Amino acid sequence: MGLYIGWQVIGLSYTDASMSYALKSIFSDRKILYILPLALVFSDERPKRRFLMFFLATCAAGLAMSFLVINPHLHWRFSLNPDSVFRSNVTQSMIFALAGFLSLWFAFQNGGRVRKLIFCALAVAFFLNIAILTPGRSGYVVCLVLIVWSFAMWRGFKGVLVGFVAALLIAAVAFTASSSVHDRVMKGVNEINNYTSSSEESSLGIRMVLYSTTWKMILDQPILGIGTGGFKQRFSAIAAEKYTGWRASPAEDPHNQYLFVTVENGLVGLATFLFMIGMILKYCLKGGSIYGKMAAGCLLAWCATSLFSGHFRTFPEGHLIAFIVGILMVYRPPGTIESQPERQDT
Repeated sequence: MGLYIGWQVIGLSYTDASMSYALKSIFSDRKILYILPLALVFSDERPKRRFLMFFLATCAAGLAMSFLVINPHLHWRFSLNPDSVFRSNVTQSMIFALAGFLSLWFAFQNGGRVRKLIFCALAVAFFLNIAILTPGRSGYVVCLVLIVWSFAMWRGFKGVLVGFVAALLIAAVAFTASSSVHDRVMKGVNEINNYTSSSEESSLGIRMVLYSTTWKMILDQPILGIGTGGFKQRFSAIAAEKYTGWRASPAEDPHNQYLFVTVENGLVGLATFLFMIGMILKYCLKGGSIYGKMAAGCLLAWCATSLFSGHFRTFPEGHLIAFIVGILMVYRPPGTIESQPERQDT
C-alpha cells in the first residue's frame, strides 16, 4: 500500500493537473487503507460472523424493497427505483451477487432443514433480482467469478476448471432463460459494434472511445505516465481535438482501473498496484480460513469488474471491498493469544 500510494505522491512532481485536483485523486484511493485498522479490530471469528449476518440482513432488506417498489404506488411513496435501492444498478447488482453466495454459505452451515431452506430461498431471490430487475452487468461478472472461486475453494486448483465449465453453463442458461440478461448483454454488444457511427452516447460506446485514446496516451509515456491527476486535462484536450459530438466529451477516468493507473503513473505505478493486490491476496489465503478465502474471492471479483470501471476508487464499491477484505482477511483461531509473563518488580 505504501509503494502504491507513495508512487502516486511522486507523480505529483510531473503532473500537469492542479495540485488540489491531483491530491483529490490520491484521496480517492484512501479506501484501500481502511483494510489495516479493520484487520486488527476484526481478527477474531465472532465479529466476522456478526458482520456477515448484518451485511446479509441489510442486503435482504434492500432486496425486499427492490421487489416492493415495483408497485407504482410504493415507488412514488419511497422515491426509489427497484434497480437502484443501493445507490445505482451497478452497486446493487454487485451487492446482491455477494449476498446470494453468502446466503448459500449460511445455508450449508450447521443447522436444521428449515434454516437451509430459508437461506437457499433467499439466495434464489437475490439471483432472480439480478436476472430480472437489476440490470448491472458488473453483477453478472461478480457472479461468474464467484462461481469459479467457489469450486476452487471446494476442490483446490482442480476445481478452477470445473468452475469455469459451470460458470459457462450457468451463463448460457441465464442468457437464454432471462430476457433481461439477454437484452442487456446484446445491448452491450451492439454498443461496442456501433460506437463509431452512433449519434448517441452509450455506456460501452464511450468506453471504447476512452480505451483507444487512453492506450495511445500510455504508448506516448509508458514508464512514468502523465502524472497523478493528469488524465482529465490531457484526455479532454485530445478528445476535443480528435472527436466531435459525444465522443469529444471530457472524462475523469477511462473506466478501467488498470488503464487509469498506467496512464497516470506508468508501468511502474501499474506494477505497484498489482503487487499490492497480490500481497493482499497472499495474506487473505495465508491462514487457510474460510473467511480469508471469501475475502480473496470478493477481491478477485472486483479485479474482474475493474476491467470496465474503477471499482477500487469509486465511493460505494471502493468502500465495500475495503471493508469486506479488511474484516475477513485475518483470522486468529481461539486460544492463540499467549499470556504475557507478569512483570517482576525490582
